[in-house]
Amino acid sequence: MSKKSDPEKTDLGDFNHGDFKEIEEKYKFIVNAYGEMMTLINRDYVYELVNDSWCRTFGKSREDFIGKTVAEVWGWEKFNSEIKGKIDQCLQGNIFKEEDSFIIAGGERSYYSVTYFPFRNKNQEVTHAVGVTRDITERKEAEKKKDQYLSIINSDLDQASRYVHSLLPHEIDTAQLRINWKIVPSAKLGGDSFGYHWIDNEHLAIYMLDVSGHGVGSALQSVSALNMLKFETLHNTNFRNPHEVLHSLNQVFQMADHNSLFITMWYIVLNSATGELTFAGAGHPPMIIFNEEGIPGKIFSQNILIGIDDQFEFHSDTYNISGLTRIYVYTDGVYEASLPDGSMMQIDDLVNFLSRHINESATEIELLYNYLVELKSGRSLDDDFTIMKISISKNET
Repeated sequence: MSKKSDPEKTDLGDFNHGDFKEIEEKYKFIVNAYGEMMTLINRDYVYELVNDSWCRTFGKSREDFIGKTVAEVWGWEKFNSEIKGKIDQCLQGNIFKEEDSFIIAGGERSYYSVTYFPFRNKNQEVTHAVGVTRDITERKEAEKKKDQYLSIINSDLDQASRYVHSLLPHEIDTAQLRINWKIVPSAKLGGDSFGYHWIDNEHLAIYMLDVSGHGVGSALQSVSALNMLKFETLHNTNFRNPHEVLHSLNQVFQMADHNSLFITMWYIVLNSATGELTFAGAGHPPMIIFNEEGIPGKIFSQNILIGIDDQFEFHSDTYNISGLTRIYVYTDGVYEASLPDGSMMQIDDLVNFLSRHINESATEIELLYNYLVELKSGRSLDDDFTIMKISISKNET
């Protein structure tokens, strides 16, 4: 009966001296053909092996290294200050890695990745350090160029961010009307924006927009829409009628024509003489209103998002101010956060927070922002944080 061989086991007795010699030659060929520089250093810091790539890089022969200590090759000062500690870490059984730049063989400065691997004998004792050095100059130069380009881009983004912020209005602080706000984009540029301006002596337009997404595209569309409201450039539109404003914006900013971006928003008109609010919402989170008795309520958006359907008929509603009324208009980044119990914060949680902290100085806005950052363990928020508080006092006659 013939003996079957196990393909997973090799009987070393089947190899003769010539076979081992051939394997050794093949191994040497692989090591020397390897593009990375390789060395073998023993515990006495003596070079026992170096490959061809190492010799070519330094313009020396093997005889210049093998049998000599690292200190003899590079000098005692360099050995003690730069090399010995790295080899010692390796001889203690640790893999040592670093990236550095050197000037080799009188050439230009190049960047290298240096790694020392511990070599263990059959008793698992570390007897040598295997050094592998790889030229990473091309990668480092590419990273430098990338960083230069990113610096230019970031500079442009900073300028764009300053421009967007310059469009935001100053806070209002009068006996009859106060408007406070806070906006913190989650990126350098975000899709949130807001504003208010007097249409005439009696009517104040107040508006907040949130363009889907983040970054440059969302910011550009948000600023474009904001300027149309701020400078009243929508054609055939009575800016005292919120539904007309939303209708005109919906014609201009259809998703099909604007990279699938949509807009949620509130547009509110305050008649300062009568205390009447006329408003229209487009898929935006509800306004929160605290009446003169401090009782909170919510007014939900009545219309679909801007950009969904160019045939949709928008409509407005009214609300009569009585006494001191506080109104909060905000984007979804103000309440979409994970609570300590793992649940998501809801609008009612936002209402309860504002109820506990509401005050005439509007510090509840800053408290809310700090609370959300605390929920994120100090990290940046995932979405833009934008909120506006409108305090209106109407004296009854």
